[in-house]
Amino acid sequence: MMRCKIMNVVFDLDGTLIFKGQPMQDAVAKALRAIEQQGATIHFATARPLRDTLPVLPKHFWHHQIIGCNGAMISKNKVVYDTLNFNKREVIEVLNWLDQKEIPYLYDGIEEYAISDTPHHFHLEVKKLGRNPYCNQSLRLEPIVKLLVLEENRHLEVKAYLNTALSDYDFYHHNGCNSFDVVPKYSNKLNALLRAGLDMKNTLCMGNDQNDIAMLEAAQSAYVVGDLISLEREYTKVTQENLVEKLYEISKTI
Repeated sequence: MMRCKIMNVVFDLDGTLIFKGQPMQDAVAKALRAIEQQGATIHFATARPLRDTLPVLPKHFWHHQIIGCNGAMISKNKVVYDTLNFNKREVIEVLNWLDQKEIPYLYDGIEEYAISDTPHHFHLEVKKLGRNPYCNQSLRLEPIVKLLVLEENRHLEVKAYLNTALSDYDFYHHNGCNSFDVVPKYSNKLNALLRAGLDMKNTLCMGNDQNDIAMLEAAQSAYVVGDLISLEREYTKVTQENLVEKLYEISKTI
């Protein structure tokens, strides 16, 4: 059966196109431009909110469509235009409980973020991206799209509580990190791509982690960077060392 022409190429960021939280390398950006020059539209799908995504992307890509917060946020031209939010009363109860248990966290509003009084080294990493946290109590009055719990060794305790406090939610573990994301139900990259109007039959996806599996399984073509995940379907394996080479190969097949 003849495949549809690839019209969209979707990339995860951390562990896929960028590594150790560093900005995208020039060689990677140049290879992405080569894909664009073949007529495909590039999209990014990341666990990061828009606020933390722009600093690691070259300015050329700032106006592209960006799926943020594992699908809870969609932006284009640097403006968030679609979000999935927690129930306000429920999520405030969760934040109060985390405070009582002294479990560190970070949560995202649409533009700002807030951190727990209980410190964690990841708080400093986020501050390095150029924006200080907002007042925790004040941001709770605005829509909340993602909660990052920063103690993986207490995830069973946290999840047991979440089952009693939140009417619905999803969560994503970060492989290799002692943390996990809590997001509103149906917040996943595939759902966001569909909400944004993409046809997965003419879409190629590249990712590396658990939160990428749904979109990779649904795409016409799938590329997996590293060996953290495997798929039920046929896919192309990529390493950090041959990433740029594979990107140019993609540009030649579109």
